[in-house]
Order: sequence, then C-alpha cells, then structure tokens
Amino acid sequence: MSIQTDNLPGLLEPFGLSQEEARIYLYLVEKRITTALSVSRHLHLGRTKVYRLLDKLIEKQLAVQRVDSAGFKFVANDPSQLDILLFRKEGEVAVLRKSLPQILATLKSRLGVAQPGSQIIYYRGKNGLSQVNWNLLRAKMEFASFEVATANAYLPKREAEKLRRQLVEKKIMTRTITNRKIIESFTEVSEMVSQWWQIRHIPSSILKIQADIFIYNDVYTACHYLEDGDIFCFEMYNRQLAEMQKQLFENLWKQAKKMEIVNDHGKAIITK
Repeated sequence: MSIQTDNLPGLLEPFGLSQEEARIYLYLVEKRITTALSVSRHLHLGRTKVYRLLDKLIEKQLAVQRVDSAGFKFVANDPSQLDILLFRKEGEVAVLRKSLPQILATLKSRLGVAQPGSQIIYYRGKNGLSQVNWNLLRAKMEFASFEVATANAYLPKREAEKLRRQLVEKKIMTRTITNRKIIESFTEVSEMVSQWWQIRHIPSSILKIQADIFIYNDVYTACHYLEDGDIFCFEMYNRQLAEMQKQLFENLWKQAKKMEIVNDHGKAIITK
C-alpha cells in the first residue's frame, strides 16, 4: 500500500508532532541539512516561529543543530527515532492506565456518581454516540441491547473493531435483539462472534425497535436517530429502572427467535 506524500504530516501527528512540526521535519529529511531561513522561505513560516518549532523537534530528538563557518544549520535525525517516541508514549499510557482507577474513583465521588440516586447524562451527534458505545466497556459480565444496526453504521470501521476487541479482552458478553432478519458480515473480530455475541430476532409486530438501547449494571442507555440525521443519546444511572428494563429484555429474549450465525464475520440469518 502506497502512502501519499501529502498525507505524511497527518500520519506523524499521532507521534506527538503538530502539523507544522511534521512539515518542518519532513523538509529536513528531504534536505538533510539546511538553515532556518531556508525552512522559513520554503514553508512560508515566520523565522521566529520556525526557530521555536525547530527547538521542539530538537527536544523530541528528531533534529539536531550544527554550527559551521556559514552559521547555524539543522539536520534531521534518522526516522527510526520515531520508535523512541512511540516507546515514550507507551510508557505514558502505562502510567495513565495505572493511575486511572484512583482518578475515576476520586472524580466519581465528587460528581456523586458513586452515591445512591439517579443521574442522567446527555450526548449528541456521532461523537456522543461513540462515547456511549465506549462506555459499554464498563459493563460487568454482559450488556443487553435492542439494536437498529451494528456499530459499523455510525462508527468508523477501525474504531468499531477496536471496541469489539476490547469487549473480547474484557470478556463482556453482548446479547442483542433486533427486527432485522439478516445481519450481513460486519467484523474481523471472529472471537467476539464465536464466543461473546448472541443475537435474536423479534418481529416488529411485537416490538418495533426504533432506537438503540443498551442495558448494563445500573445503566439504561438510549440512542435515537433524528430525522435531520442528528443523533441524540442519554444514559440514565438508576438501579430500579435498569432492573425493570432488564426484566423486559429477558421476557422478550425468551420470545425472540435465535438467529443462526453462519460465518466468523458476524453474518446471521433466521432459519425456518
């Protein structure tokens, strides 16, 4: 697979480089050794700003400064230096992951989430829907859902697949009721399909599913697709409501017809 040169600055952003830092680094890689003045003229950036950005690249060990008879010049370090940046980021993530439980506990106690009672959180748009889906990773053991469509319909494929891999890693079972009679292949996470996903069909004459509903722990979540293409979601934290909705789900689950999963990619059909 070829990568367009124009896309390179964007590909370097996850390594902690801004667009302008990435452009300067790529220019240094191309020229090998050059001056700040040359960078400024070629990239149409002010010299003061160029010096500031070059200092950042030096801090990240992606560039070095040299002095010769002609003055100060800048040289790009080998691109393999990106491995070191990645290693640093992995270390930062490990520290964050280790401290996350304590941070969450502290924040939840201050917000009152850990206290008895109810709370409703509203979300809007695709970013909100994405957040609601990632919150499913909080589920203990399993979550139940009424679904209009699979996550691929509203999440980027890469993000949806990452979410499914996380569900497998956390051993969270997904049980879904749908009105659809055929589910086309939608994932490469075959372990989720074979071990951590069950799906059943219920006719719309019994229950017409018009919103995505997720039920887990003490949480009842609803996502509604508005006529203008917008999305509105809410999460209600209430034990009694979640228990009642879970009972409704279980009653409908008994009535629903089990769909046959016909391949490792999630295709499912109703058999006679």
